[in-house]
Amino acid sequence: MVFQPRVLRPAVQNHPKTREKRERNINMKFRIIEEAWGINRKTGERKVRRTAERIFTPEAGQIIEFPLGRRRFGIASADEERVVLRVQCENSDDEKEFIIECGAGGFYNPRSCDGGYRYLFEFDTDEPQGRPAAGRRRGKESRYSIAINVEKAAGEHDYTQSKFFGSPTVPNEWVERFYDDIIFLAQIRLSDIAEYDPDNILPHSGYLYFFLDAEMYPSDQLYVWVEYYDGEPDTIIDDFNELSPLPCGINEDWLISFGAAPPDADGTKLLGLPSGAAGEDASLPKLLLQYDPLDFEGVPYLENVDGYAYVLFGRDEKDFDGAVYKVDRT
Repeated sequence: MVFQPRVLRPAVQNHPKTREKRERNINMKFRIIEEAWGINRKTGERKVRRTAERIFTPEAGQIIEFPLGRRRFGIASADEERVVLRVQCENSDDEKEFIIECGAGGFYNPRSCDGGYRYLFEFDTDEPQGRPAAGRRRGKESRYSIAINVEKAAGEHDYTQSKFFGSPTVPNEWVERFYDDIIFLAQIRLSDIAEYDPDNILPHSGYLYFFLDAEMYPSDQLYVWVEYYDGEPDTIIDDFNELSPLPCGINEDWLISFGAAPPDADGTKLLGLPSGAAGEDASLPKLLLQYDPLDFEGVPYLENVDGYAYVLFGRDEKDFDGAVYKVDRT
């Protein structure tokens, strides 16, 4: 099948305005990476391999084709600040538009249950223009984030799934670790995020848990405990947050669904860049989890904060023991 771009037109090679724009954009670099991925249905093993890569100076009207994945990408517009990218495929319902800011990136993973092709985008210039250098460096290091959408649980549900608050499902040997000031913040079933983490920053099996030591509450200077468990938890702890010093309202499960997002996406998410002023602070460790109180209607935890709470990695993206908790009230 021959793909037809919807609204794109080839650039006019000899028009003076086109030539002027090409000279102005000479330092702009856009990169698209195609990866093939699949899951072995018997073993659950996930494999990823790079199948193609394109690096080019973006100009409106360009068409970049990837025959293996049967996708073509059209540059709708491009300047030093952002590129508008449209993906076209055989299925017209799957057409999408991406706005990629300079110094950042994006991620496109067509819906599939057990394999297919996915695409990563990066956009930058050789000369930083109109943007803090620290923020640009952090953008280049973070190609994507993983969006977190939450919904309050209603009725029976799978207690081992990813969620905030409520009743954690943990290994039985952990039960004696907890005391009254510990707050259960979240559990992430890592197999849920595998398709949205193409760089394998996080493990893709087991669980990642977030707990807060609220002894210093209502101060924002709380200690965070991040624990990775490479196995299947077997014990549900009901009413875990019942005795915490925080106001009531964090005893109900808020179930999580995940999605692909650019690194600077707002809202609750994993990885990427912190939203707000913290996103321009290159001295901060990298972001592990961002909590947006606006996503949790009726939950008193940080409900008066016009900002975010962050859990930051320790020394590197493998250091959960050194994780840091930070609240941005601006």
